[in-house]
Amino acid sequence: MPTLTPLRPGFGSSEQPPDFAHPPLIEVWLGLELALPSDFTLIEAAQWRDRLGPEWLGTWQSIGAAERHSPGTTLVERQLRNVMGDRAIRFHAEGFSFGWLGYDGCLYPRYETIRDGFVATLDAVRDVAPTFGPPIRWTVSYVNRIPQGTVWNTDADWTFFKLWQPGPLQKLKLATDGFAGRWKYPLNAGRGELTIELSHEPATALLHDTVGRDTVQRDTESLWLRITTVGTIESDETSLFDGMDYGRETIVRAFSELVTTDARQFWGAAPRK
Repeated sequence: MPTLTPLRPGFGSSEQPPDFAHPPLIEVWLGLELALPSDFTLIEAAQWRDRLGPEWLGTWQSIGAAERHSPGTTLVERQLRNVMGDRAIRFHAEGFSFGWLGYDGCLYPRYETIRDGFVATLDAVRDVAPTFGPPIRWTVSYVNRIPQGTVWNTDADWTFFKLWQPGPLQKLKLATDGFAGRWKYPLNAGRGELTIELSHEPATALLHDTVGRDTVQRDTESLWLRITTVGTIESDETSLFDGMDYGRETIVRAFSELVTTDARQFWGAAPRK
């Protein structure tokens, strides 16, 4: 298994991005696309559980509205989750993704742990569906939820995100509610693509039936920042993991560069150890 190195060839600077004590990270996904389509969902969830272990549920779980910010969820309607609810596997026709979910407030367990989970899932796929096609593309995606009242209060404060241009359509008097933007960049030496997505989600009224009565709760307004890297896989498995490691390092560096010093300090930035 290749090990992570502080700097990989192709980065323009040897300066190390900081670690964050409490980043706004809410999801991390490592995905694999295969050359030959395989409908893994035809395999029963209980069969996956038998191979993955008792810490996984034996039934498919639906993907709720709160989790609609990660890659591919418009095409995937269900997932396999672990008993603790902080890990998930999503299968689709082209491959699968292994992810960490931090919606219950748990701390991010570090990339190396997520990668170990991805490797265990890949081994399970090889056992349960041994005829799947060769891997052709890897994906790494980090999803950040940035609620109102943290590093921003109004859209005038969105300048903490350096790609944001305040009031670009002022004469049209367009509201920023529901804003979504996407930026794409080629990775160095043709190693793939970096995609940065920023979206604004207004507070929404949620209806709950409590002891026969409807109550209304207001969810917090949030900005969602998703950073994704994608790359092709060459002839051997080392290319897969080297690519993922490079993609993850690119995401970490991109996040650090995309936000202001004040925002980094709010999230507890500290030099890497």
